[in-house]
Amino acid sequence: MKKRFFIHGLILLFSFSLRSQTLYQVSFVYPAANDSNAYNAFLVNYDDGKGLVRLKYTASPGDQNMLVEMELTEEYADITSGCYNADLVFYKAGKPKYIDGTETDNSRLPQYFVFKKDPLTGLFEPFGVSSTQETCKIAAIVFNSVRYPEQKDLTNEYVLEYFKKSDRFYTNLFETRTRALTVSEKNIKLHLLVVANITDTVIGPAGRSDMNNAITFFRKISGFLGIQFVLGDTITGNKYNKETVEKALRDLRPDPNDIVVFYYTGHGFRKPKDNRRPPYIDLRVDNKKSYMENSLSMDDIFTAIKSKGARLNLVLSDCCNALVTSTNPLADPPAAKKGFGMSWSTQNCRDLFLNATPTSILATAAEPGQLATSNKKFGGFFSYFFRSSVESHFSFFKNKVRWEDVFEETKKQTKYKADHTYCSKPYVPANICNQYPYVDIRYGRF
Repeated sequence: MKKRFFIHGLILLFSFSLRSQTLYQVSFVYPAANDSNAYNAFLVNYDDGKGLVRLKYTASPGDQNMLVEMELTEEYADITSGCYNADLVFYKAGKPKYIDGTETDNSRLPQYFVFKKDPLTGLFEPFGVSSTQETCKIAAIVFNSVRYPEQKDLTNEYVLEYFKKSDRFYTNLFETRTRALTVSEKNIKLHLLVVANITDTVIGPAGRSDMNNAITFFRKISGFLGIQFVLGDTITGNKYNKETVEKALRDLRPDPNDIVVFYYTGHGFRKPKDNRRPPYIDLRVDNKKSYMENSLSMDDIFTAIKSKGARLNLVLSDCCNALVTSTNPLADPPAAKKGFGMSWSTQNCRDLFLNATPTSILATAAEPGQLATSNKKFGGFFSYFFRSSVESHFSFFKNKVRWEDVFEETKKQTKYKADHTYCSKPYVPANICNQYPYVDIRYGRF
């Protein structure tokens, strides 16, 4: 007789806007197992497509208790196969590491956790498990129940069901004591300068989303750290021009320990005789004007901001890096998950934004010759995955976070999403998006 087992689990999901760790509790039957023991699962899924799962079970009745950890990786179905369902998202579980007990039969372990879009809310919710991601052939084992615990449910006793006191998650959650800000640190200011094209008939709505998300995101980071937030005069609408941007750069006067963030969303292009990899940003609202004269190089902006002497400089642009005749393609957004929020790790946030090492970063959405993909509601792919990666590195599951890791995930997830998205019709392989962000990280004062 085919035996079955039950899995009861928690799924932590990290998503945008301080929803960095969201909890789900699920239960389901998995007929692929060869025993009838109960399984418990604690899953963590970062919004940048990575995560982990911990499973608790007994190898066989009366045998040793097992605790195994596996990595989670978001996978989209192959859009070139003719078998594509945009309402499903898969998280592949792999690389099992046994924490308690030993096991030689990995066939007991679920291969994919599946989320399905709710047609009413548009949010993806836990759906079930599957042994394949071929959406036309899917035979998912549907969860028997799903509930949504909150952070207050993460008691010491509850967490110890899946983690040891020596585990990073436990120590970060319960034992880490972050020192208070010094008097000098309390005087740190995060200066945010936003330049956004919101009037363009094609990309204007995406630009508005990017602009609002950037302001909200960096304001929350400042508030979470307890430092001062200085929002410059946002350059958009009738202020959107080259002269206003140049003046804002001239007027920028950060203190040596401050943070400067320059964020641009709009059209970008390459000039024929400039071989530098970053793009030029198009600062025209009237396309009849010369784009050669009404533009600025992101590389020149980077140089100008570095010269101001702040401790941390983030110079970001979400725009194309191709011919001026090209425009940003619009595509479906990443899957937004349903769930409750959980706070960030203060230490990880400090490691990135209050690190004593002077750091300057230039990052743009695409390499030379590539377009930057966006969506009217959620904005640019690059901006979305940058914020998601930063938040995932604020997680209690992370330790000793670095900007290199943040941008490596940003690049990977932007490329992965682009590789699984059509940027134009017809839906043929030639029209799949092609995008890989360019990042330049430098250390020291300039």
